[in-house]
Amino acid sequence: MHVATEYHGELSCEIAANETGDHHTGMLKYNIFEVGQISGPNLGSVRAQFQAICSLVDAGGMVRHGIIMLGYHNRAFCGDVLLVDGEIIGEWTSDDEEWCDFTAIDANEVTCSAPSPWMLHDSIADWVTHGDDAKVA
Repeated sequence: MHVATEYHGELSCEIAANETGDHHTGMLKYNIFEVGQISGPNLGSVRAQFQAICSLVDAGGMVRHGIIMLGYHNRAFCGDVLLVDGEIIGEWTSDDEEWCDFTAIDANEVTCSAPSPWMLHDSIADWVTHGDDAKVA
């Protein structure tokens, strides 16, 4: 059951409750595109998560595939990578040519690489989905 929709610029969160109202989910959207999902025990917790994500986006982060890459839009071109629930999964860097590398939190070597931040975001999403079976570029 739809409970509320929160807005922050082009980012929104459509919040719904289960039948008993003891669990809420929020569908994150950038314009009309679904970019992630958050959940919590009540409306307030989902709203708080959405506000935290908005703060990260305002600081230069990019949300896609349920993953936030910090340092994306503020031209830092490096930063932490986390899931929308706040779990840090690694960090990313970029060289002068915008070739980008992601290193998972416990890895000693680069986990995946791509020729742009956008493509790296896709590669990280593939790695999150498929784990060690994901291709390393």
